[in-house]
Amino acid sequence: MPDPAAATQSALPQGRRRFIVVTGMPRSGTTGVGTALGYAPGAASLYEPLNPESGLTSVHDYFVLPPRGRVEDDATLVRQLRGVFGVSLRTRRGIWPHDPVWKRVVKQVTGSTSRTSAVRIRLDPRVRTVIWKDPFAALLVPTLATQLAIPAVVTVRSPEASAASFKRLGWHFDLPRVVRGLREAVGPASFLEGLEPHQGSDDAVVIGALLWRLVYGYLDHALPADASSLVHWVGSRALLADPAATYATLYTGLGLTTTPEARAAIARDYADEGSGEPRAGVTHDKGRNVQQANDYWSKVLSDDDRRRVADLTADVRAGVERRTGAL
Repeated sequence: MPDPAAATQSALPQGRRRFIVVTGMPRSGTTGVGTALGYAPGAASLYEPLNPESGLTSVHDYFVLPPRGRVEDDATLVRQLRGVFGVSLRTRRGIWPHDPVWKRVVKQVTGSTSRTSAVRIRLDPRVRTVIWKDPFAALLVPTLATQLAIPAVVTVRSPEASAASFKRLGWHFDLPRVVRGLREAVGPASFLEGLEPHQGSDDAVVIGALLWRLVYGYLDHALPADASSLVHWVGSRALLADPAATYATLYTGLGLTTTPEARAAIARDYADEGSGEPRAGVTHDKGRNVQQANDYWSKVLSDDDRRRVADLTADVRAGVERRTGAL
């Protein structure tokens, strides 16, 4: 009897490169984890090809939704995944309102971070493993693992930390679209209940908490409780408590080679130094002390914010913490 997973893989060939997806909520640590895994010999990071602002031109919405059935029956998803696996250079320029003039000029020439990461991979024949770092691939993890045998790392910060980041950055997403897509994919599910009073909110705290519920509620619902060996959950508290041990486990589980250089680079990245305060309006602050990032939310959220986040996420959080430990 034909193997349906093998048939899907042949319809979406990954070429000579192996892919590992690193995903989770935006602001959950995907950049740091993707960078650390990219220190492995023969590995390189591909930056957010599914980001509709800076990634592939075939992507038009935040969060690519899971297919209702087989990948090969969803022509749009097939086109997008072919772009990812082909390390396509057909990307947007990714010019952001907060970019200084010099960066806007550079991006007019080089393109977005997504494009420059793809160029580096295409030009380097040594790259055999692509670390596909992309929060907007989060809802595809069950599909990628079960139908395409692509390993995944799911990064998780506490819902309070996620909501605080949304509040600090003023982020908004089209949650009704995500809810509709997940209902079509899974039908009735507890993580999709009771959302109607909140879906139209323009409060960044509510949006962050609801998105946390949707992303991790779906993954906890769709992935086996015993956790497929292809999917590795990483909670930020455990990661920050012992980065060396966490990455040693990840490298082994993902078939990556650990070197002294990789271990040293990871130690530098997670050193307890730098500013405890992120720069205003900046998504990725390289001067920030990552060891303090998980607790910064307590300075941002009011008591009312904390109560609302807990009300919206407590049941999903309980399931997620069975996989990650305390967040």
